[in-house]
Amino acid sequence: MTGRAVQRTAELSNKVIMDALHRLVELRALHVEPHGRAQLYEINRNHYLVDRALQPAFAAEEHFWEDVARTVRRIIRPRPIAAVATGPLARDETQYGGRLMLTMLFSTGRNRLRALQTVGALSEQIQDRYALNLEQQLLDLKTMDRDEYIPLWRRVEREGILLFGSLP
Repeated sequence: MTGRAVQRTAELSNKVIMDALHRLVELRALHVEPHGRAQLYEINRNHYLVDRALQPAFAAEEHFWEDVARTVRRIIRPRPIAAVATGPLARDETQYGGRLMLTMLFSTGRNRLRALQTVGALSEQIQDRYALNLEQQLLDLKTMDRDEYIPLWRRVEREGILLFGSLP
């Protein structure tokens, strides 16, 4: 990855990024090679810091959605038949606004209404565990086909991460 690509991803100033990259190259945590007028940076996977700190962090990030799914299944009662994450966080955008957008689908309207009683506990757990604000949509099989939800289902289709269950 080039320094400019790192800068765009991190949304920090060029000086800050170049200083950090230079320091990581000095520590040999990064390899650098010329690529035309740019420099390409690559993680040195054999470096102690990368092996002990960065790789576990990357691995933990990969398990984030699995952990969110476990949290939803543990707290929401009755359990939804499906849960889908959408929004900037699901799209892996850096400016996700500290929000987790979650759509939960229930088999009946009664189950959806009963689950409303546990949404507060889920919201608190999401805030405590991930420092995210929960925005939720609770639907049931009868209400999901309403015209007002067409944009939601298009968003689910385009960017949704199915946490568990299956959608009809």
